[in-house]
Amino acid sequence: MQKALPICLFALLLAGCSAVSPLLNKPLKAMATPTGSLPPVSHPGRDDDLALILTFSGGGTRAAALSYGVMQELNNTPIQTHGQEHSLLDETDLISSVSGGSFTAAYFGLHGKRIFNDYEQRFLKQTVQRRLIKSLLKPKNWLKLAPGLYNRGDLAADYFENSIFGGKQFRDMRKDGPRIVINATDLSTGTAFPFTEESFRWLCSSLGEYPVGRAVAASAAVPVLFSSITLRNYPGCQPYPHQDGAQATEFLQYLRKDQYPYLHLVDGGVSDNLGIRSLLHVVEGQNGNFWDIMQTYGMANTHRVAFIVVNAAPAIPSHIARYRSDPSVSATLSAVTTIQSRRYNQDTLGLLANRFGEWEQQVKTGRCQTRPTPNCADINFYLAELNFRQLPPAQAQRLEQLGTSLELPAAQVDELIAAGRSLLRHSPQFQQLVADLRANGKPAANKR
Repeated sequence: MQKALPICLFALLLAGCSAVSPLLNKPLKAMATPTGSLPPVSHPGRDDDLALILTFSGGGTRAAALSYGVMQELNNTPIQTHGQEHSLLDETDLISSVSGGSFTAAYFGLHGKRIFNDYEQRFLKQTVQRRLIKSLLKPKNWLKLAPGLYNRGDLAADYFENSIFGGKQFRDMRKDGPRIVINATDLSTGTAFPFTEESFRWLCSSLGEYPVGRAVAASAAVPVLFSSITLRNYPGCQPYPHQDGAQATEFLQYLRKDQYPYLHLVDGGVSDNLGIRSLLHVVEGQNGNFWDIMQTYGMANTHRVAFIVVNAAPAIPSHIARYRSDPSVSATLSAVTTIQSRRYNQDTLGLLANRFGEWEQQVKTGRCQTRPTPNCADINFYLAELNFRQLPPAQAQRLEQLGTSLELPAAQVDELIAAGRSLLRHSPQFQQLVADLRANGKPAANKR
């Protein structure tokens, strides 16, 4: 009972009333017709042969620590390209994240390998939850939270922005680092909203001047516990030309500025807790053709495309089966939410894996028509999904039952980090990728 009190107090305080105007995204300074050019996924210094894509799931500090452990293991996995040895983490091209996983993705996007020096102290082992409660108890913040536009989600966003991300904006993301896609959910449309320049173009806004901490707050804004983060949908511009395809279907309503002047964003896990579907939507935006995606994003010379999915999903609460009496309302809601999330995760993973055969054929056909080289047909897709059930049963049960709060004991954080490293190290799909890269020969058959 005593352990539950801090959580109950946290929820009670955050459920208070929502007079300060919160920070909104800024309108585009120039309303000229866009060129349609997009930044490449691959960068100089990284191996063109490999496109390495990471996705970090939601799940509070549990998810953040697990994904951090995976990054540690990637950093300790040496490979050799162009005669030089470096870590596989250096080859990461894109990270798509949700909720708790967005803290890790955003911090790495801003600071690179500095993450291994101070991220644990700055966030993973910080008393974030208690600090937010303390912030809510300050009288000066009561005035902000008086009935008006500023809400408890904005208060959390301010804390993340100032205490974790140092006021950095998206334009401060490392130019030589991977592309970071932070995912939230738009309550008005029920669709995923990725924080990308393309998405912001639909709002006639620029992502570069938007604070990273606020995007992470939107991605982690668990409904009811946190209020939504608001974006302004400005008039006066046109979307990128390449967005006229299938991907535009979900975003077309944003062109009706009078009906959708604002977006209210909540936890990205509401629409996709793995951060995969927003990537699939990008492919759909190119008429579902992966070869077109590879050309658009500077991947025309890529022969291996690897997805590493870090899935920190919790266990279904099996303890309710021990009792004859009906489970409590909270236990029932927890079970229902977890069941729905796990089923949706499996559907999402299936969608990704089932596309590999089609994408492979598209690349072979497209590249060999436009670039008829001896190895034009060489393309291989890998999918390494990491989850707690791949651990020893006792450890899996222990970690799956950890809460999704933004604060865990240091010992549990350490165990999660170690689990992330172990999961990646022992993944057969990952080991196949490493073996293929080190062999530097023709890719093996698809490993899924």
